[in-house]
Amino acid sequence: MGRSLSSCQGGMRMTTDDSGGVPGFRREISRRHLLQLGAMGAAAAAMPFSGRALAEAAPDADLIAAAKAEGTLTYYHTTAIDITATWTSAFTKKYGISTQNVRGPSYPLFDRWLTEERVGQHIADVIQITDTVLIESAHDEGLIGEYTPPSGAGIRPSMKKEGIWYTIFVNAMGIAWNSQKVTPEEDKLIREGGWQALTDPRWTGRMATSTPASGGSSYSFVYMFLGGKRDQFGPAYEAKIAALKPQIYESKSPMYDRVGAGEHAIVDQASQSDMGNLYLKGAPIRWVFPSPTPANLTVQAISAHASHSNAAKLFQDWAASSEGQAEWFKLSGVASAREDTVDGRKANKGDWYKEDWYADPTDLYLDYLNDPGYVDPGKPIIAEWNQIFGR
Repeated sequence: MGRSLSSCQGGMRMTTDDSGGVPGFRREISRRHLLQLGAMGAAAAAMPFSGRALAEAAPDADLIAAAKAEGTLTYYHTTAIDITATWTSAFTKKYGISTQNVRGPSYPLFDRWLTEERVGQHIADVIQITDTVLIESAHDEGLIGEYTPPSGAGIRPSMKKEGIWYTIFVNAMGIAWNSQKVTPEEDKLIREGGWQALTDPRWTGRMATSTPASGGSSYSFVYMFLGGKRDQFGPAYEAKIAALKPQIYESKSPMYDRVGAGEHAIVDQASQSDMGNLYLKGAPIRWVFPSPTPANLTVQAISAHASHSNAAKLFQDWAASSEGQAEWFKLSGVASAREDTVDGRKANKGDWYKEDWYADPTDLYLDYLNDPGYVDPGKPIIAEWNQIFGR
């Protein structure tokens, strides 16, 4: 497995040539866990955001002092490096604690963290991922530290495993296109054609996608088509896309950058957060959420052997707080896991909310969270997708 690290905008970026799932990570998932995930999916699907203020306890003064004494922490994350570097800089400004950001696709990054932990190399203090199944299994192995941040009380009960992991935000995924690389007719097709718009032969050689082996968000996206909504879509649908010979990425982040730059006309798996980031940078990017719309939870947990355990706890508290989550709204269009934190731009018709092509998703697909096929650690959908796409 070839891996390298390269500096990027004040953080660290992980590149990898891994294309598999999570080697050596096969644990049985209990019936109790399946029921817990089912409850999570049902509650999260509704997602009523009231915006009402919730009481929020401040972090302990002794914890703040101890965290400042440590002075730094290392954050393994799956979100775009520039967005995350800006987000964590708000934490640094508030507490004077620097954050070393290491970015990679969820599964390869999580595999790397597991390997490091198992051989006693405790590099990451906090780990972010889009697959709660893996976090739960790592906790069973004793690799996830238990800590209940005061701010965690404000996270929706369906979006946390108290003391273990907390959802930072919820991300819808749709279709994105570069408005300068499509005709008015194609623009209309994308906006009105639903998911079938991706199968049109006109996209041959002009589109891109990402392997479901890259991480939890890509896997949950593909799972809707080959798993939960198989009767509606299934292998025949994916085969139509494969026939168009899309460029396949091992990570979504560079795919997004390249559609923004005009190297591709259209891409799938378009997350609201990353599209919002490209829009704010001035990229000629548009996106739409066909129904049903896959969505994923981005969660984070503390490493049990964190070298900077106090800084990790303080960061977990800040990330789950209304202040920390509100910082995301300055950067992207994610939905908060808190009821009291909403994006003011939506009410004020700011940024992409003012555009006539934009519409919120109306039918979020989170049913995979209680689907035994999804929580199967063998992740059979990866092999099926690879076969369809000739990988």
